[in-house]
Amino acid sequence: MFAQAVASRGRRVAVAVPAPAARTLLGIRTMTTNNKTTTPIAKPIQDYTKYLTAVSLARQPSAIRALQPIMAMPGMISLAGGLPNPATFPIANVELTLKNGAKISMGDTMTRAALQYGPTPGHPDLVAFFEKLQARVHGTPYANKQLERKILVGNGSQDLLAKAINALVAPGDTLLVESPCYVGTLAILKPMVKAQGVKLAEVPTDAHGLIPDALDKILADWPATSPKPRVLYTVPTGGNPTGNMAPIERRRAIYALAQKHDLVMLEDDPYYYLQFALPPTDAATQQLTPPADQTTDVALGDRYASALVPSYTSLDTDARVIRFESLSKVISAGLRVGLCTGPAPLVDRIALDIQATSLQPTGLSQAVILALAQHSWHGVPAGFLAHAARVAAFYRSRRDALLKAMSAARLVEDGLVEMSVPQAGMFLWLKLKTVDDASALVKGYATDRKVLLLPGIEFLPNAQPGEPCAFVRATYSTATDEQMQEGMKRLRECIDLAMRDQQKQKQQAPKK
Repeated sequence: MFAQAVASRGRRVAVAVPAPAARTLLGIRTMTTNNKTTTPIAKPIQDYTKYLTAVSLARQPSAIRALQPIMAMPGMISLAGGLPNPATFPIANVELTLKNGAKISMGDTMTRAALQYGPTPGHPDLVAFFEKLQARVHGTPYANKQLERKILVGNGSQDLLAKAINALVAPGDTLLVESPCYVGTLAILKPMVKAQGVKLAEVPTDAHGLIPDALDKILADWPATSPKPRVLYTVPTGGNPTGNMAPIERRRAIYALAQKHDLVMLEDDPYYYLQFALPPTDAATQQLTPPADQTTDVALGDRYASALVPSYTSLDTDARVIRFESLSKVISAGLRVGLCTGPAPLVDRIALDIQATSLQPTGLSQAVILALAQHSWHGVPAGFLAHAARVAAFYRSRRDALLKAMSAARLVEDGLVEMSVPQAGMFLWLKLKTVDDASALVKGYATDRKVLLLPGIEFLPNAQPGEPCAFVRATYSTATDEQMQEGMKRLRECIDLAMRDQQKQKQQAPKK
């Protein structure tokens, strides 16, 4: 029997935040959810300036970037912008060959546009496609119908997230973060902790994500002498590193607390389209290549959309959620295309940061995604969703292969490991029950035997150097069945050796 295990340890939490309660071991429960949501009572945000940093509020539009819509007007003669002459570009056309043998030629016009400077929010046709996708999957829940929801295409969602954090977290602020927390986000935050006095208040998680009672208690007990946090960060679907997924009931509870305590939420959701939401027997998901029949593909996309757990964005009546998504997990990691969606007063601030730094998302990468949207997905969200459903089914099969390999090594059956079975994403979060320090095992025994795992200590926001941690993260994304079998066999050997050495050390230790 697999069981959920999340880190249970004492920790120091800054600004007199109550230490997160010890996490408990939970039995596996399969949560059944659907796409029906109850509309929360709206408490729209009236003033976004209180959430923004002084630097973000001081940003002004780039004079050059502001010219772009005007330059696009018919008949306009531009002597203002510093665009390079496309006649000097050596690339005439880009042609894509898909895995099903189909070819997509971008042609002269699209290729020229891809190689030239473009709009900061992204190529208008690609933004329009994403707007249709967001409306199909997440709805348009803002109670204030006059408030615009905007989309920014970016050079990966990580860059957009970093810019959002810079816009919302000032020196000395406290940010609420789930614990364990994605190590990439901690890479953004830890220099801010060190150099700017930013503090990270850890919100404990269980098998279903953030724990509402713990979040409420942290904020209700917040010292009156310290400013309360204004921003909450979470990865709610296929969490990294835990693989946990918040069901709709939990999301409603967390969103209600965001309303109660007037928080802005950073919904970091790169694994949203890797939900194992359709049954493994769904024949349409068995092959990664799409069928020739578009009708079949659209039907699959509609089934998948209906089975997805609703996002925080779909509950966002108040316009207090900024959503970050990535195409890295479902299309290509190297293209570096991500997007953020949220209320215009916040998204516009991120756009101003882009204007001053990277200027725009990469044109050629956008063109590749747009070509897929127009040709492979026929311009409809259901085409993309069908592709995502097939990718999710692939990762479900990889998860099952790793679970099988673990079972063959009797890691759980012999009481050496505790874990939960993820319902989305790419990761298993393993508690090594009989090992004193998982980091030492990974860096010593496991490295020597050539099996690579990530020490759990790296995901703990306020961990101290040398602090023991019983957890490791394993991924099932790229290893073959044979590599998984051998890897889990080697992990078993490492645990057995560590247990033997621990026993020796205890026997040799001087008696008190």
